Amino acid sequence: MTIGNKLILSALGAVLITTLTGLILQRSVIRKQGIELNFAQMRAAVVEAENVRESMSQLREAKAFDQGHIDAELKSASDFRKTAAYNTVPVVAAWRAIQRVADQENFEFRVPKVQPRNPKNQPTDKEREILNFLESSNAAEFTEVSEQSNELIYARPIRLTRDCLICHGNPASSLAGNGRDPLGFPMENWNAGEVHGAFILKAKLDRVDKVVQAGMLQTMMWTIPLAIAIGLAFLWFCRREVISPLKALIYNIQGASQSTTLASQEISAAGCNLASGASEQAASTQQTTASLQDLAAVALQSSTSAGRARHLASEAQAAANNGVADMDRALAELEAIERSSRSVANVIKQVDEIAFQTNLLSLNASVEAARAGEAGLGFAVVADEVRRLALRAAEAAKNTTEMITRSIEDSRRGVELSRKVRGSLDEILASGTNVNLAVDEIALAAHRQQEGISQINSAMREIATVTQSMAAQAEESSASSTMLSSQAETLDQAIEELSVLVG
Repeated sequence: MTIGNKLILSALGAVLITTLTGLILQRSVIRKQGIELNFAQMRAAVVEAENVRESMSQLREAKAFDQGHIDAELKSASDFRKTAAYNTVPVVAAWRAIQRVADQENFEFRVPKVQPRNPKNQPTDKEREILNFLESSNAAEFTEVSEQSNELIYARPIRLTRDCLICHGNPASSLAGNGRDPLGFPMENWNAGEVHGAFILKAKLDRVDKVVQAGMLQTMMWTIPLAIAIGLAFLWFCRREVISPLKALIYNIQGASQSTTLASQEISAAGCNLASGASEQAASTQQTTASLQDLAAVALQSSTSAGRARHLASEAQAAANNGVADMDRALAELEAIERSSRSVANVIKQVDEIAFQTNLLSLNASVEAARAGEAGLGFAVVADEVRRLALRAAEAAKNTTEMITRSIEDSRRGVELSRKVRGSLDEILASGTNVNLAVDEIALAAHRQQEGISQINSAMREIATVTQSMAAQAEESSASSTMLSSQAETLDQAIEELSVLVG
């Protein structure tokens, strides 16, 4: 059953229930009003009868009646109920007034009494209960709606007045002197104000039900068409203002739900890819972090090695400086040796010249010794020895000259080589300075590199943490998107069911 039909049936049911409820309430109200109206009529009849009773009592006290005629009629009458004496009794006049109203309104009228003179007035069990209630409670009236007996009961107590004591008072006050009242009944010795009977009116609830049915029928004559008109109006309003907008809304919701389903599926796929990529990125980040830690260790070792190289470069530069100083001293010594060798060469040259001159002199001496003959023979021998010594001195000078020449050449080459070495040492010293500067720059770069790698390592750890968190969030997002997709499917099913309900 569609929701439109349900709404219509619900509306019609509500109208029907409201109508039935109104009819039931109206029936209850009309019935209650009918009951109250009947009780009011009964009460009015009894009150009117009590007024008649009081008026009759006042007339008797005023001696408005011909008592002699009344007494004579009573003595000659065969039935006292047809005499004026009986008809002028106040309570009798009262119940006859009530009887007339009861006959007119179709009430049942009873006058039950305690110790009644008329057996017809003997109270029933229910009437005895009413008399006991009125006597014990001193109530002004008694009302009852008896569903069991289907009747209304109204009772009003009959209280004895002074004129009632003429018939029911002290037997010693009997007018006939025999303890009997004027009608010949024994006097009961009752007192004024006592309750010894009641006026009881009864009415069937059928008369009230007839009024209720008439009212209900009249109400239904205009209520049912009105309910049908309201139902048709609601049917038109429901189809135009509820069903049609609801169908359009369901169509829009269905489109949005389908879009949500597609979007949730795409989000789920993207979440899965993101989770997978984040997991791979987390693994790569961990590997990168490990590599950076190794690189940081290498950078630290490089920084340490650069420091040692800087120290060694400083020591090498100091050694190069010392070598330059030593080479300067060696170069000075070699130059001194070269100068000394040149001096020795000069001396050898002089020795060679002296040997040459000595040789010439020895030749001259030999020539002169030969001229001198035997006298110069000894001088010739000396001259010959001198010549030989001069030759040997010349030969030695020659050899020494060659050696000194070679020594000078070697000294010259040594000086040149020392100068080249000195230049090389200067270059080595300059290179050492540059190397020292380069090593300083390398050490500073290694230190900065170590600091940078440490910062990168810290950043990579943070990235790893963020990546792991992002991977977890991606997994949660994937799970949420899967749940969203499931909920979207559930929403689609609900929309389909709602569409079926709306029709």
